[in-house]
Amino acid sequence: MLDYFDYPYSRPEQLAGDYIVATYLVYGTDCGNVLKKAGNFAVGQTVGTWIKIPGVTPEMVESYQARILSLQLVPAGEEQVAVVRLAFPLANLAGNFAMMFTALMGNDVSTALRTKLVDLELAGNAAAAFKGPAQSMDDLRGLTGVYGRPLILNMIKPCTGFSPADGAKLFYQAALGGVDLIKDDELLGNTGYNQVADRVTEYTKAAKEAAESTGKETIYFVNITDRPARMRDNAKAAIAAGAKGCLVNFVFAGMDALAEICEEFGDRMFIMAHYAGVGAMNWQRGGIANPVYIGLIPRLAGAHAVMTMFVGENNAADRYDFLKTVQAQRLPLQNIGPVVTTVGGGVTPLNLASIYHDLGKDAILGVGGAIQGHPGGAACGAKATMSAVKAAVAGISLDEAAESCEHLQAAIDCWRK
Repeated sequence: MLDYFDYPYSRPEQLAGDYIVATYLVYGTDCGNVLKKAGNFAVGQTVGTWIKIPGVTPEMVESYQARILSLQLVPAGEEQVAVVRLAFPLANLAGNFAMMFTALMGNDVSTALRTKLVDLELAGNAAAAFKGPAQSMDDLRGLTGVYGRPLILNMIKPCTGFSPADGAKLFYQAALGGVDLIKDDELLGNTGYNQVADRVTEYTKAAKEAAESTGKETIYFVNITDRPARMRDNAKAAIAAGAKGCLVNFVFAGMDALAEICEEFGDRMFIMAHYAGVGAMNWQRGGIANPVYIGLIPRLAGAHAVMTMFVGENNAADRYDFLKTVQAQRLPLQNIGPVVTTVGGGVTPLNLASIYHDLGKDAILGVGGAIQGHPGGAACGAKATMSAVKAAVAGISLDEAAESCEHLQAAIDCWRK
């Protein structure tokens, strides 16, 4: 009979049941130790440890031990990198992300590997354990009344340090320029000087006042990020004050906190997940890759939209990472619907067309400083942005569009410098 340390190795065809299949890049191994190290990791992250212990039974191994489905060594300069696929029994993960990542990312220095988690797959009927987003782009279009183009999101700047009444003035100017959505900056929470319910009340008034001129009401996403219990209180207060959308900084608030908010309030508010802090989770030779952490996981947690860092076309590696992340947010996944890709960070009227070319019409384009920093003010910056996105959809060049929009011409003159 095989020793249980030999059991971690299986062919994918042998899997029977529901599994989370993780793909890793593994560093610091070589031909002489990689098989044993990978086997120890599979055992140590599920049923055993680095030495044989009497309490591990064949039944436990069969039902609850991770399986190594493939292992390949790839030359990478002076060291070799192993590409390893492990299948973790869904039954071990207790229906929460905290236990999932405890298993996936290692907890025992005696069996830990230097890994970077680069992909997750849902094998068997594992997808049924996740509900995914309760709302879609269609729901957001119904909320905004905007069809046929990407939605434009503005972020209130400055980020913090102002009252709800002062923030409402900033909100009004951007809404007057015609933007579809406005959110808090991720740095503004439920502070003593600017509380969630007060912001929703003031900003909703500003949205209605601007709508008298524009003919549409800009939708506000209030940041409810807090301790888990307080986040629920913030959500309730926001809804009571009239909020239709909210923002959650999920990296540091936690995936389970996000999932609970989505499960309880996802049918009453459109929930945007923000990636602030993801750099602490993803680095060159470790952590969790962006396509997993801001692509797939918030989608499984039930977020409706996910902020995703914009990258230009100059760095091929960053662009590859961005496009893989968008794939993870959108590709068909059994019963799990897609999330709405929301791009932010350095977006201006000058690059809206290229982003639209990449993402199509069913995306949210976040423009912050390029609206508030417009030489004519936020309302002019918003008008320039709206002119630019409409030109992109119509296939009109930016310069041609600027001939009929002085605010866009001013933006071009400003940002091309």
